[in-house]
Amino acid sequence: MNNERIKQWIKENLVMQDEARTITGQSVSAFNQSVATGQINAFAEFGEQRKTRLYLRSEIEEYAKNKRIRK
Repeated sequence: MNNERIKQWIKENLVMQDEARTITGQSVSAFNQSVATGQINAFAEFGEQRKTRLYLRSEIEEYAKNKRIRK
């Protein structure tokens, strides 16, 4: 796989927290709680002091379909 194909795959399949929250319809604290409880798992994580996490779009979309909705 060449670099351009890798970049394209990343753009199509990975999202950062802001986009993941938009997909799930969650606030920052609700999303962070879902991560902390293992309901959402990062696909990749970088950094020691300030972490950057990337999430697999398909997993986030699946979580959004199946998460409990409060009324």
